Amino acid sequence: MSDRATDQAELRFETLSILEELLMAFVERYGRRTTLGEVLAVMASLKRLCRQDSVTVAEIAEATGLPKQSLSRWAQKRVGSSIVLNVNDEDQRVHDVRLLDKQIASEPIARFARILKICDE
Repeated sequence: MSDRATDQAELRFETLSILEELLMAFVERYGRRTTLGEVLAVMASLKRLCRQDSVTVAEIAEATGLPKQSLSRWAQKRVGSSIVLNVNDEDQRVHDVRLLDKQIASEPIARFARILKICDE
């Protein structure tokens, strides 16, 4: 095998190894029945909640391309354990998602950062 082919094979192996570790972490944290769409919604929400106190279901839908109906259903599933879902008094169609415990949300993010070698142990 040429050096270039060897380098490409090694890059593929390393990339797939990291992806496998990330997916294992997702499954451990969110369960094996959680869809990739749900995980994407959670990550998109957490990203926005780093910069603001709440995020709307519509903002998550716009960011991810996922249907608002599915996002609302998934959010309802998580209410109580990690998030609060508030209905806007002025417009009943608007739901704000607020994080209850930032520490719980930070644990998997720190693990992902270590897997991706973004931060130190």
